[in-house]
Amino acid sequence: MKKRIIFCVLCSLLGVMAQAQHQQLFDEFRKEVGDQAEMFAGKVEPGYPPTIYTNHPYWMSSDFVSGDVMFNGRLYRSVPLRFDAFLQQLVVNTPVKRSNVIVPMEQVEKFIVDGIEYSRRNDEFVAILYSSPRMELVEKVHVTVKEGLVDNARVQYEFKRNVKYYLLRGGQMLEVGNLKSVMKLFPGLKKELKSFAKMHYLDFKVHRQSSLISTIKYADGLLNNR
Repeated sequence: MKKRIIFCVLCSLLGVMAQAQHQQLFDEFRKEVGDQAEMFAGKVEPGYPPTIYTNHPYWMSSDFVSGDVMFNGRLYRSVPLRFDAFLQQLVVNTPVKRSNVIVPMEQVEKFIVDGIEYSRRNDEFVAILYSSPRMELVEKVHVTVKEGLVDNARVQYEFKRNVKYYLLRGGQMLEVGNLKSVMKLFPGLKKELKSFAKMHYLDFKVHRQSSLISTIKYADGLLNNR
């Protein structure tokens, strides 16, 4: 009888100790995370094992970078994050470096990395490269996956990335990629845009993004002065 009582007491003590340890870990996590705790309520990211995937589908890098996140109406600063362009998921790294968590996307309004804002346009996240009351130039990354065999036995997957640029103007999303496509959208500015590109040695093949930003910004300025 005494042994049974001692056993029950030990089980109770172990249970209390385990609960206390769990509560301590949780309190430490809450202390580290602070007000950002609600962002870490999602599922743990399964990731992409290198034995199965030859590359990654993240927009910027597979490494976590520091960014600001507008989540559920609140702005959280300096959050370690990366964006999965294939699944359209924002992944954050817990401050205590224990796990990578998928943020509940329905509550993510935007996130900002290196001064570039990533927001939804047509239910898909895009990078806002230039914005004014009249127009926006955005970058969209479309990622697909390709299956392949290795040694006729093992299957590996490779992500294919397709980067496109669009001008949002008058409720329309119009693709742009070179000077000709930009001039087509601004028929009254063809001469000025062609001269501007020549004067600044813009190269839409080698430096497509920066050339598009410069040209769109210049076109918007011309329209604003008329």
